Amino acid sequence: MEKKNAPAAIAAEPVAAEPVASEPVASEPVASEAVAAEPVAAEPVVSKPVASEGGASKRGASVNWASLMADGPLHKIGECLLANEEYVDTYSAMRQVCRNWRSGLPEPDVHLHEWIMVDHALPRATEFTFLQLGTSRYVTIDLSEVHARYYFVGFCRGVIVLAQKNPPHKIRLLNPLTKTSNTMFEAQMPSVFLDSVAVMKSPTMVFVSAHYPEGIAWVDESTPTNDIYEDWGEGRFSIEHHSLRCITPFNGELYAIAVDNSGDGQLVCTNVQSEQRASTVKMETLISFP
Repeated sequence: MEKKNAPAAIAAEPVAAEPVASEPVASEPVASEAVAAEPVAAEPVVSKPVASEGGASKRGASVNWASLMADGPLHKIGECLLANEEYVDTYSAMRQVCRNWRSGLPEPDVHLHEWIMVDHALPRATEFTFLQLGTSRYVTIDLSEVHARYYFVGFCRGVIVLAQKNPPHKIRLLNPLTKTSNTMFEAQMPSVFLDSVAVMKSPTMVFVSAHYPEGIAWVDESTPTNDIYEDWGEGRFSIEHHSLRCITPFNGELYAIAVDNSGDGQLVCTNVQSEQRASTVKMETLISFP
């Protein structure tokens, strides 16, 4: 058989591509001058204190408040607090912050003169609450360390009258703000049924009124310790068949009201003079009233 030659491949004719007209894209004109960018206000970044290993922040640890000297802001703050008796307790609290503040701020003669004691009872016998008469502001002072050694007797003219728990039960006057007792009595607190107690200064004397036996008695810092069976006090005052009430110091004198069973009474008063001994102080009737 004759072999037939395979047909030769037919080459494809090139097809001329039609030219595609590209439409010119109009470009926006670019301004030749540079546009200044408006400044953007940066938000303040608050750096948070990083806690150290001991729990305190590094920022707080860098401020040594105890290094403040009395001739700087500490002194100015103290003066502002002492200018108003309402904040004398805050001044005393500042002095108890650290040793440097206590030595830098002098201990002034501050007392709770315009305060009254409103609460001192069980079960919180160690806490004393006082009320400022002008502003109705309260302050509570914890005297646990004092309560362990002393009995509470009364509060008068900014000081607390105490008696030692151990015999012979000597009298102590405590400033509740500074927690100091600068006045030392040799006389003991009488073992009688007390009605009230009062404190007078220049000279410093303690007056006690009792209803058994009925009367008022008083001592000063030089009054010696007496035997428990001796009459208490260097000075004593009583009116037969009268009970003595409302002993109150005022303007350097002590006043009291003596009332009998029928309701008639007398206003009695001391005659205290500066630097006078308790043994020379007398009481006399000023007026009588039905």
